Amino acid sequence: MDGWIVFIVLLFVGAIVWGIVSGINDRQEAKERGMKFDERIRHISGFTPSQIVNGVLNLYVFAVDKNHRKVAYIKEDKETIIPFEDIISVEIMEDNATLASKSTMRTVGGAVVGGALAGGAGAVVGGLSGDTNMKKKVSLVQVKMRLRDIDNPTIAINCYDCKTMTSGQEAKTDSLLWGIYKQGLEHARQITDLVSVIIDDVDRSDRHSVLSTAASNSGSIAEEIAKLAELKDKGILTDEEFSAQKAKLLS
Repeated sequence: MDGWIVFIVLLFVGAIVWGIVSGINDRQEAKERGMKFDERIRHISGFTPSQIVNGVLNLYVFAVDKNHRKVAYIKEDKETIIPFEDIISVEIMEDNATLASKSTMRTVGGAVVGGALAGGAGAVVGGLSGDTNMKKKVSLVQVKMRLRDIDNPTIAINCYDCKTMTSGQEAKTDSLLWGIYKQGLEHARQITDLVSVIIDDVDRSDRHSVLSTAASNSGSIAEEIAKLAELKDKGILTDEEFSAQKAKLLS
């Protein structure tokens, strides 16, 4: 009997030691990934980051270059650079439900977080309100951007993925899993806020361009009508010809 007790104690202590070592290794790996991403960002031609969002465990980086008007999404196996003008819309999705979205010339949806509740890796945790009766599981929080790019029309950023971000952590407390989820959701909010500002900026630029073109065209039309009026006054054009040409210009 004493032997079994000793065995169980050793097993328990071993599990604690393994958890500590595993946590240290995870943090070291995340730190090394972060350093590699920093190096990669610095070597992107024509890109100087003004805003950076480092994902959970440094599994990805999302960066904005407001001067060159580009965004960068970098993972270990992929690097995507997107001009501001190519972004059509952005949305936050929790599993298959859209929490909020923004598109060019139009905003849809409500608050990003609302009353979102979550768990991960099989855990079930309470809601932000503290009501333990309000619980649910969340497997994926994703930011999805739609682009004006036939070859690459959609970019999906997994800000919280229980399969990759909580792997091997099932034995940890619900509070720790809840913390990982909240961190991922906060990153999703930050990315969506940045892209929403970009969409608004592009919309303002587009409207300014349209108004400038319209003003230029209006000036040209007025000049042409004035020339026609001068020809009519000189007797070169009849009243009917003047009216017909004026109608063409105004149409």
